[in-house]
Amino acid sequence: MMTGPDPCRRKGRPGFTLVELLVVIAIIGILIALLLPAVQAAREAARRAQCSNNIKQIALAFHNYHSAYKRFPLGYGPMVVAYGSGQSQPPGSGGGEWAWPLRLLPYMEQTSLSEDIPWSVNYAGHPSDTYNYIAAAQISCFHCPSDPGAENPFNHDGQCSSNPGRMHGRMCYGGNFGIGPQEGPIVSGLADRQPDERVRGVLSHNWGARFGDITDGTSNTLLVSELIVGVGCTIRGTHTYDEGPLYMHDYTPNDLTPDEVRWCSDHDHVSTRAPCIQITKQNMVIHTSRSYHAGGVGAGLCDGSARFIAETIAWEVWQAIGTPDGGEVVSGEF
Repeated sequence: MMTGPDPCRRKGRPGFTLVELLVVIAIIGILIALLLPAVQAAREAARRAQCSNNIKQIALAFHNYHSAYKRFPLGYGPMVVAYGSGQSQPPGSGGGEWAWPLRLLPYMEQTSLSEDIPWSVNYAGHPSDTYNYIAAAQISCFHCPSDPGAENPFNHDGQCSSNPGRMHGRMCYGGNFGIGPQEGPIVSGLADRQPDERVRGVLSHNWGARFGDITDGTSNTLLVSELIVGVGCTIRGTHTYDEGPLYMHDYTPNDLTPDEVRWCSDHDHVSTRAPCIQITKQNMVIHTSRSYHAGGVGAGLCDGSARFIAETIAWEVWQAIGTPDGGEVVSGEF
């Protein structure tokens, strides 16, 4: 007896063929390839925004320090003789050479750490690691999230010092030390400057500028700018050591002329972003402002504002905004 088709039985459906699966996978791969640059760009934009916010916080701390002591903190040094009688003396006026970032800690929500600093002791030459927790402190607003080495302290692996406990935390921002080597003889202008001489920035050894010293205008003079921190035993960017948190205007942002440093690791010697060469003269380093951001560096002006400065900036303009009293005419569009 013949029967008709079973109405309860579903017809079988063929699955995807291998070719169809490969096509779908290829389309997904193409979509991911198209979206990945956009995702990476969005992440970098967020990192750059955080970096700019760090610069604003540092600039605000400078201004609060100036309100308290009528001048910016000295770049580093044991004493200050120019504050005048009857004025409050700043931290460290008569002791060790703790660098400018440590002097700003009370204005960056780091008061308790600041109160522990033994200002009369020069940590760089101290034989013990008693104060290591201060020098090695990880301070978040000192770290640009685009710099992968920012949270890696100097001597973290014990390979850079005979004292394995001797560490220095790093920071991605340098104070403006002008043009020329760190402690070269100071000259007043660029016209007759020799290679071993310097034009002072807003910070220096035993000196920090007053607003009145910035005759070129606070909106035309840089206060801080980005650094790419050193790798291994390169001490560039350390926030405690005097040769660490500073940069110069000898070369434009992201220029690949090697920095002159006293310790240059093998990695940094051949670095494609922040190369260096080793020198023997103490406190005569030259650091260039650099960043991991595409096209330029973040920087803070003496008026407290933050700005992104293109690496294509004219060399003459870059030098002009590096000096507080050079008398140059600078366009506000740099």
